[in-house]
Amino acid sequence: MSGLEPDIGVPASPAILVVDDDRRVVELLEVALAANGYRVLTAADGDEAVRRALGERPDLVVLDVRLPKQSGLEVCEHLRQSSDDPFVPIIMVSAAVEADTRIHAFRRGADDYLTKPFSPRELVARIRRLLTRAGEGRDARRRARELEHELTLARDDLRRAHDETRRAERLRELAFGIGRELHRSADAEELARRFLGAVQARLGLGMAALLLPGADGRMLEPAAIRGDGIERVAGLELDRGGALATLIAGLGRPVARRELERLPELKPAIAPLAASGIALLAPLRGAGGLDGLLVAGERPDGGEPPAADLDLLGGLCDIAALALHNVGRHLDALDGMLALLAERARTSHGAVGSRVPEALRAEAAQLADRAARICLLPPRERSLLKHALTIGRWAWSAEGRDALERVGRRDATQRVGRLARLLEGARGLSFDPDDSPDERRASLLITVALEYIAARSQGGDMPDSLSAAMERPGEALDPATAQALVAALREQLHAEAAATS
Repeated sequence: MSGLEPDIGVPASPAILVVDDDRRVVELLEVALAANGYRVLTAADGDEAVRRALGERPDLVVLDVRLPKQSGLEVCEHLRQSSDDPFVPIIMVSAAVEADTRIHAFRRGADDYLTKPFSPRELVARIRRLLTRAGEGRDARRRARELEHELTLARDDLRRAHDETRRAERLRELAFGIGRELHRSADAEELARRFLGAVQARLGLGMAALLLPGADGRMLEPAAIRGDGIERVAGLELDRGGALATLIAGLGRPVARRELERLPELKPAIAPLAASGIALLAPLRGAGGLDGLLVAGERPDGGEPPAADLDLLGGLCDIAALALHNVGRHLDALDGMLALLAERARTSHGAVGSRVPEALRAEAAQLADRAARICLLPPRERSLLKHALTIGRWAWSAEGRDALERVGRRDATQRVGRLARLLEGARGLSFDPDDSPDERRASLLITVALEYIAARSQGGDMPDSLSAAMERPGEALDPATAQALVAALREQLHAEAAATS
C-alpha cells in the first residue's frame, strides 16, 4: 500500500463507513483509506450498517452488495429513505459483473459502482470525487434555504414600505411560486421553457433565450428561445471558460451589454451578442462557475428594466440555477444507466457492430453531431445522437428493446423513450405522424451514421463511406439534412488536416 499518497487537501478527516462481511477486504480498505487521511468505520452485515450509518452519520459509505441479514441493495434503499441524511454518497461494490446488478444498484440510489477485485487507488479517487460533489450539493441546499429566508424577510419588509415596494413584494411572491414550479422540472429543456416563460411574463422582455452547456460541456448553446429573432440567436455560442463568461459569473447579477462594451478586451466576445440583438445578460451560477446564461433583447418599449425587475431577475436566475443543478444530477444518473446499456450492447453475443473500434464509432458520432449542429437540432436531440450510436443496432434486438423499455419506465424526463423512438425511426425509416421534424432528422442522422460505420469497417475512406451511407435512407433523406452531412464531412476533413499539418 506504500504507493498510495495521502490526500493532503482533505481538511477535516471525513468518515468512511466500509460495509463488507469479508474481513480481509475490510482490513485492506482500512489501511488504504487511513493512509489517505480518512477516518474508517466498519460494519459486517446489513443491520449493523444501517445502525452505524444512522447513528454516526459517515461522510460516505462503501457498501458490498451481498451481505448477511440485509443485502447491500436493501441497505442503500433504507439510507436513501432516511430523513436524516438521504444524500450521503454511496459506492456499491460487488463481484457480480452483470449489467443488471449495476442497474439495480443505481435504481436503489447508489452514486457509483465498482466490480471486485478493484484497485484501492481507484476507490480512493472515486471517494474524493463523490465527497467533492456531496459538498457542492450541501452548498446548493444551503443556498436554497438562504434564498427562502431572504424572500421571507423581503415580504416582511415590503409590507411596511410604500406602493412601489409592495409591487416588488408581489413580484417576489410570484418568483417564489415559479421557483417551486421550476424545481418540479425533470428535464433541462422543459426547465428552460418554463423559466423563459416566467421571465417574459413578469419582466415584459421581448426575445429571450437560455444558453446551457452543449454536448462537450465547454460551450453554452441555446436550449430554449422565445420571442422574435429566433434565427439570430439559434447559432449563438459562448465559451464557459472565456473572459466574458468568467466576468458575468463573477458579477453574479444581470448586466446590460452596454456595460460590458466599456471593456475593450471583451470586444471580440461581445460582437456576436450585438449582432444577435442581445441587450441584457443574466448568469445562472453553479458550484463550478457559469452553468447557464439568460440573454434577452431590448424591451418592446425600448426602455431599461427597473431596478426591482432586475432584482427579481437575479432571484429567478438563482432559483433556476438550483433547479438546473437538480436536473443535472438526475441526467447524470440517467446517462450512467445508458452507458451501462451501451456496454451491454458492446459485450452482447451476436450484437451487430459490437466489435466496432471505438475510434471509428467516435468518428461517426462526431460527424453526426456536426451535421446536427449545422441543422440547428436542439441540444436534447444532439445529446441523444451520441447515446444512439453507442447503443447502435443492438437496440433493434428483442434484448435491446426490452432493456430500453425497462430503463425508460424509471425516466421522468422521457429521454429514454425519445431515444427509443429515434432508434426505431432509424431502423425502419418510417415515422409516426406525431414525430417532430427534429426527431425525424435525428433518426435520419442515426441511420446514416450507422451505415457510415459499416462502410468504414469495410475499408472505405470517409467521403466514399458517407456517399454509400446516404444511399440507405433514399428519398427519406431530405436535401437540408443531406447538405448538412456533406458540410459536416468537409469540416471534419479540414479539422483532421489541420491537426496533422
